[in-house]
Amino acid sequence: MKTKIAIVAGGLITICIIMVAVSGMNFRPRTGYILITKVYSDFEMKKELEKKFTATRNQREKMLDTLAIQLRLLANELDASKTRDEKKIASYNYKREEYLQKRKTFDEDNTALSAQYDKEILAQLNQYVRDFGAKNNYEYIFGNDGNGSLMYAQESNDLTRQVTEYINQKYAGK
Repeated sequence: MKTKIAIVAGGLITICIIMVAVSGMNFRPRTGYILITKVYSDFEMKKELEKKFTATRNQREKMLDTLAIQLRLLANELDASKTRDEKKIASYNYKREEYLQKRKTFDEDNTALSAQYDKEILAQLNQYVRDFGAKNNYEYIFGNDGNGSLMYAQESNDLTRQVTEYINQKYAGK
């Protein structure tokens, strides 16, 4: 009787070991991909910072437009004048330098602000994608950006919509 129990127990243990081994061989990591440009362009944070950047850039352009008008008025006065007025020439040269300096400063500031916003957006986007992957048990989420790093994937592995919804909900504090 003990021998039969030992044989049955040994058989059950052997079957369990084989089942665990076979299931381990069939394990495939959960993977997916996202269309990076679509996720980036649909990210609410990107849209908000883009509006903020546009408003800042437009405000700077208005300031430059005002200086340009003042500069044109001074140039017209100089052209219309029959005598050479040194004060007007000095005023024109001062305004011209002010305009050129502001244009240079604004261009540099716009470039720096754009780079700063891009860095903030990408940092937040990457964190949200990591959070999505961890929450949904993905081992890999590949980014498809059209540079050849992901040449093919089944559309059933496309997580673009789900990730976009997730990151916008996270950004909104939900």
